[in-house]
Amino acid sequence: MPSERRLWKIVFNNFLKSFKPKEMEKPIGSDAQGNQYFETPADPQGGRRLPRRWFVPIDEEIGVPTPEWSQWLRGRRAEPPTNEEIIYNETIASMKKVNAENIAKKFEIPNSNNDGTEIQQNAKGFPDMSDKFERQPGQFKNKLK
Repeated sequence: MPSERRLWKIVFNNFLKSFKPKEMEKPIGSDAQGNQYFETPADPQGGRRLPRRWFVPIDEEIGVPTPEWSQWLRGRRAEPPTNEEIIYNETIASMKKVNAENIAKKFEIPNSNNDGTEIQQNAKGFPDMSDKFERQPGQFKNKLK
């Protein structure tokens, strides 16, 4: 009979807990786009081991969270990102874009050879130089003699 008493005790305690106010969602922050981020803390006794995190986009079409906020939403980081961290990461990304453009300009392949003939491009946009290089070893052996 002790198990039945314990069952009724659990039911009664859950009934009393149902009258207590639930923890409300906490607004955590917002990003540059205007998306709002929220969190409900974890409740291990209620069966939720991890906090519940979500965001409300300002516009459904462009409301994509930044990578830092996305990491926080998925639980890959404990603390939400700070504005300084987001600005720092954006400056690094813009520096990488500028450096990539400079490298592309530095190593740009012209559309003509030294002899003035045009280089044909293949379907993927790369230069087609199949007549310059061997596909099979010894293919151009006879042409060199």
